Amino acid sequence: MKIFLIKTSLFFCATFLSSTLSAQEYTFKKVKEIRVESLAEVGIRDYDPKRDIYLGFIDKRSEGVELAVFDGNGKILNSQKRDGEGPEDYLSSALAMGFSPDGNVFVQTSLELVKYDTQFIRLSKVRFEPKTTIVVYSGPRSKFVPLTRGNDVSFIVNGTNLNNRGFNDVPKKMDMIEYYNAGSQTIQSVIPLSSRKVFEGIEDEVFPVSINPIFIIDSKNSNLYFTTSIDNEITVYNPINWNVIQRIPVKHEFFKALEDIPLKEANLGLSNKSPLFSRNQKILKFDSELLGLIYVKEISEAANELRKSEGKTFWMNDPEFQRVILFKNGVQLPGELTIPSGLIEMTLPNNRVLVKVVNQKEELDYYPYEIWELVEQ
Repeated sequence: MKIFLIKTSLFFCATFLSSTLSAQEYTFKKVKEIRVESLAEVGIRDYDPKRDIYLGFIDKRSEGVELAVFDGNGKILNSQKRDGEGPEDYLSSALAMGFSPDGNVFVQTSLELVKYDTQFIRLSKVRFEPKTTIVVYSGPRSKFVPLTRGNDVSFIVNGTNLNNRGFNDVPKKMDMIEYYNAGSQTIQSVIPLSSRKVFEGIEDEVFPVSINPIFIIDSKNSNLYFTTSIDNEITVYNPINWNVIQRIPVKHEFFKALEDIPLKEANLGLSNKSPLFSRNQKILKFDSELLGLIYVKEISEAANELRKSEGKTFWMNDPEFQRVILFKNGVQLPGELTIPSGLIEMTLPNNRVLVKVVNQKEELDYYPYEIWELVEQ
């Protein structure tokens, strides 16, 4: 009887281990290369599958940033510089951009929302007064996030993964989302940092790191998926009343800062140099029941100094340090995925992602992108 119980116990242990250590359900497979007709840096922020066109920008450095529309193969259909003081221009740096439901283009800054046609001729402009002004370099950092539809649109003011904290803001009193309410034409704040379990113990008025909001909206049901750069939960909100719909716990393989909750300053391993701890970067909403979270894993100070001496790319921009966690119906799947050739810019239809190629050794006469697809193994 004792031998039978031991064998039974070993059987269940083996079954448990095989289920927890099972192979990943999905993997990334490259399906297409895109050659953007530009030697300057290109960023792509939105895609229209009906017209097979992309929306983004071309950073020409001293010549400025041009807003641009590309076809499905990377040909530039139109590009225009629109930051300035002219009648067609926006006054401050663009934070986000995206296609509007009617096929035009939204460009959002810290001070205004401008609507253009695809030739970048201005159609309308909404001015507002934010609580914190955000300045970014190069082009828009993310896709525009509307909260409502129609002519008068409500939208999130502070861009995803951008620090909206002022010099005198006390972290425990911070709200992570500021949005423009089209009905009242006012800026409103929601999602207090103190509501995140990770930061429940933070009392310091001077917190040593920036805490960036990270979010994306599901275009099908308009739910908002939210986390922060240092967080172990994705929270799903109804952006009409800001009620919580779902809480999705996250377990990272590499995230020492989150080993103790609430977060302590000692977890961050700070030095006088740039922070080297892990951080979340982007939420990916696929067109199925799949959700993704991109984070960059930590690096030791010695390894970082060695990379510098060898002339390697900044570690946060190296695909080697990028990790993708997948969730299916709100449950985290085993393992973490990588894409060796580059960094994920955005999701595309059919469980695909657009990847900006960065591990390219030879000189090219075009700016390289790739499309990768999530496939079941």
